[in-house]
Amino acid sequence: MADAYKPMDAFDSMTESTFILKPPLASKQPAAKRGASRPPAFANGGFVPLFQGKEPVESMELRQKLFNEMWEPLEQLLVDTERQVNQVGVSDVCSYVNSSYTRVESVEKGQLDQPFAEMSTAVAFAGVNTGDHSKLFESLQAQLAAGGHHVALLESQYCTSLAGMLKCMLDQVLGSLDEGQRATGNTRTTAIAGAKTISYDMGLLKLRWDEASDGANSRSSRVVVILQDFEGFAPMVVDDFVRIATSYCQSVPIVVVLGLATSYESIHQSLTKASISMLNVEKFNLQRSKECIDAAIQSVFIRATDTLSFGAEAYKSLLDQFLLYNFSITSFVKKLKFAAMDFFYAHPLSVLASMLQCSAGGVLSVRDCPIRLSPEQAELIRMQKSVQRFLEQQLEDTGDRNRFRLALSNDDYLQKTVLPQLLRRLVSFRAGYCLGIDLVTALQEMVPESLQKPIRTLHYYGIGQRFDDCAHWKALSAVMRRMKASDMERLLARLGDVADAAAIVDWDFATKDGLDIPQLLRQSKALLTNPEALAKPGSTDSGEPSKRIRTRTDMENRPFLLFDSSSSDQMLSALDKCCANIETILRACLSPYQSAPLYEVFYYKHSLLLDTTFSAQPRAAVQAALGKTAYYIDCDCCKAVTCDSDGSDMASEDGDDQRVMPSMHDTSIAYRLHQECGRMINLYDWHSAFSSVVEGESSKERGSLPCQRAIQARFMRAVEEMRLLGFIKSTQRKTDHVIRLTWGM
Repeated sequence: MADAYKPMDAFDSMTESTFILKPPLASKQPAAKRGASRPPAFANGGFVPLFQGKEPVESMELRQKLFNEMWEPLEQLLVDTERQVNQVGVSDVCSYVNSSYTRVESVEKGQLDQPFAEMSTAVAFAGVNTGDHSKLFESLQAQLAAGGHHVALLESQYCTSLAGMLKCMLDQVLGSLDEGQRATGNTRTTAIAGAKTISYDMGLLKLRWDEASDGANSRSSRVVVILQDFEGFAPMVVDDFVRIATSYCQSVPIVVVLGLATSYESIHQSLTKASISMLNVEKFNLQRSKECIDAAIQSVFIRATDTLSFGAEAYKSLLDQFLLYNFSITSFVKKLKFAAMDFFYAHPLSVLASMLQCSAGGVLSVRDCPIRLSPEQAELIRMQKSVQRFLEQQLEDTGDRNRFRLALSNDDYLQKTVLPQLLRRLVSFRAGYCLGIDLVTALQEMVPESLQKPIRTLHYYGIGQRFDDCAHWKALSAVMRRMKASDMERLLARLGDVADAAAIVDWDFATKDGLDIPQLLRQSKALLTNPEALAKPGSTDSGEPSKRIRTRTDMENRPFLLFDSSSSDQMLSALDKCCANIETILRACLSPYQSAPLYEVFYYKHSLLLDTTFSAQPRAAVQAALGKTAYYIDCDCCKAVTCDSDGSDMASEDGDDQRVMPSMHDTSIAYRLHQECGRMINLYDWHSAFSSVVEGESSKERGSLPCQRAIQARFMRAVEEMRLLGFIKSTQRKTDHVIRLTWGM
């Protein structure tokens, strides 16, 4: 059974539908000719002049420089973030390995040994993102090796049999032992090393372990065997390995780490009960993809305001690819890099990113553009709706038509005067949005856990929905209005600390209405301390706080009144005022990004390009190619049949001609004929229809019927291609029938 087992290759994936096969690097041509024949498009890393080649060379080189300066630290930031989040789970596994077999080693002499031996086993749930498993387990291997353990990382594709598995394990374990001990080994070791063939078995590991480890080292080091993709191993191979390794675990401390992508049930399905009873299992959770993606979004899209931001649709596409497909951080980084490449490679206004400068303290500032903008770039800036809205608003506020005319006609004035103003407002808007997300995060700490949302969802609500239309913001506001005075004071203190720590220089541009958020929070806090300040100047009070009879509506809106009847009407009014102030702050900070200047440039919005590139649909592509052969093969014979002899269009209402013509490809003919059948397709009827189509055109052109054996061979080839593409499959119920598997597009 183990010999017949076939491992998964590099193209068997549950989450990836398309693969890129790069051409080999080696070439038979000399180096000089290869350099001379290189396409000019790759002379500058693929950057070409835009505006139909009219873009200045310095602008193109600046785009290339900006891409390299932005992506390299951004990629390192993502790698560091992922490593930091995964470090928690990896450290737990390392602690378990360090503490394994300690109870057995501390048993005093004279005590009875256990009648059976249990091998320490760590079950690590790594999640369905199999593409990230290699990087995760390599990090685990490196950390265990740094702790003095001898680690073997095994993959199913190299361990198809028990002998192959033992060979891979022993090669890595023996290679990590002391080289000096191996060179000066005894005669038995020398005889084994000098033999023509070496028997890779656990006895060799025991012999080498006894020779290479002294007393102190044997108590601290372990032999750790990591099965990276446990589900990919043959069950009989793993079962035999467990039985053999368990018999040696008393003399050699062996710890097995099982990497699971699905669930714990896969162990019971792969191993027998006798083998499972030999394992001392401890569960660990290494699946921290959601924590990684939250930390990455916090660092890239919210904190790092000098990088490329995503619009609502593009961000939803980026998030759906992660949450609904594979939970892969690698795919997330690839998609993010593709968006950055599309921005700097294809957008001529990406040179404006050179005017944003981030200081060492994280404060973003605006500087002059290092190059002179071309007339095409200046005109493209004027065409943006946000720029037009800014100029019109400035004209309405100042009434200076001279500035308005200069901004529309003078490129130097636009670059040196207008652009810095636009970018300062954009920088302040991003800083205000970051503050708004921090305030919502602080507010969520004081609401029930059922209403708390992760940072990835908060960011989507912030850029995708208006404050008054978002159900989550309304739910938070409802909980906030039910708080009593002491809770409101703690909330205002927490929000005040967040606002004071914000790195915002100009509060006039940070929010839409130019609110001074720290000052407004201080006023709200003072209002709770002195609620009588809300009383009207002309009102006459007796000095005692007024209280009215509480209605059922008051009790429902403020449940704390059932237990606290000391709250006066002024205090309730002060609470309402504080809630209104907080809502005003959040509404101003979380305003739509479409209100920011130059959002068309710095907010990536090509969601369709991301979906078509990374969410490929092979079935739809194959069906479209077989159904519309003329557009894919680009042949004149198929195009000619789309129109009648008098020139009238014979296509159907949806634009697709459903007629079957002999000039089409054989597979296309078979595909169109099989669309007319039901679930069960009779091969004889299918062959008869195929023959009638082929013979009809051939009899008109040649005057004689083609060979029946040739038609049968063409039909058999078309049917096999249909089976290979997954449109049909054979059945044992009716040997002369096949089952149709696909319906519609």
